[in-house]
Amino acid sequence: MPLMPGVLMLESMYQAGLWLVRRTENFVHAVVMLNEARNVKFSGLVRPGQTLVVTADVKKQEGDRTTLVTQGTVDGKVVSSARLVVEAFQLADRYPQRTDSHDYMLREVRKQFARVLSGTPEHPTSPGPSMRWMWIDRFVEFIRGEHAVAIKNVSLSEEPLSDYLPGFPVLPCSLIVEGLAWTGGILANDARGFRERTVLAKVNRAVFHRPALPGDQLRYRAVLDAIEAEGAFIRGTSHVGDELQAEVDLFLAHLPERTEGVEGDLVDPAEMLAMVRTFGLYDVGRTSNGEPLDVAEKLAEGERKAHAAAL
Repeated sequence: MPLMPGVLMLESMYQAGLWLVRRTENFVHAVVMLNEARNVKFSGLVRPGQTLVVTADVKKQEGDRTTLVTQGTVDGKVVSSARLVVEAFQLADRYPQRTDSHDYMLREVRKQFARVLSGTPEHPTSPGPSMRWMWIDRFVEFIRGEHAVAIKNVSLSEEPLSDYLPGFPVLPCSLIVEGLAWTGGILANDARGFRERTVLAKVNRAVFHRPALPGDQLRYRAVLDAIEAEGAFIRGTSHVGDELQAEVDLFLAHLPERTEGVEGDLVDPAEMLAMVRTFGLYDVGRTSNGEPLDVAEKLAEGERKAHAAAL
């Protein structure tokens, strides 16, 4: 069931605010990064063929920090909203070793802005990018119903880092939210036997203390604070070594059986089982008593059906 991921709605709202701040200050700063996101809500689905219209309004500006009120609509209906804080800074002030990239970055972001205004594709001669959509690499700890720890290696070879901030490649903050949503979502789904249809519904709070740079290994920790019929509350952190990189509090909603336009499983059970095996879930996963995890019956049944259909 193809949908626009919620974190890309968040990314769209951030980018609308990013260009607003850059143009308002006439491109004075080389870097304008997301510092904080609060009360991020996803209240509707965006499907192929639909148009997401994003708006951003400056609410407050204090020094180099700007608070924005943003939202996304489809056919006039609000499907996403957020209160964002972005921070502008010069590379020389925080990353002196990158000072030589300053002029290059300003030239390139002006070119990007011109392309955004004209509607010209970023890479007009190349086919559309095929972005991987698994934003964790491996589980290193997993206690059913309690917490999970996963790692994400940041690599310069990854497509989302290319030209995101020319001359200063970073992993987009929205994809860090997605990585923690994956870590917490699998934790919550495992606790319910993978029977729920789970979607990211709200980011109560997200704070980013530093960028995630190529060569960093992010260590995501998701704690299952509560799980109810309506969904799961996840408290997440990201560390680089001992340094706190991000804090994210999420609500993952369980879609009811009768949800307009949504039928069946969001992810095929056999594919989900293959994916969590790839992540090493059953290599490190344990119950609260220290016993190895069993495979959820729904996933096992899906694998049996897939195998029988292939015969």
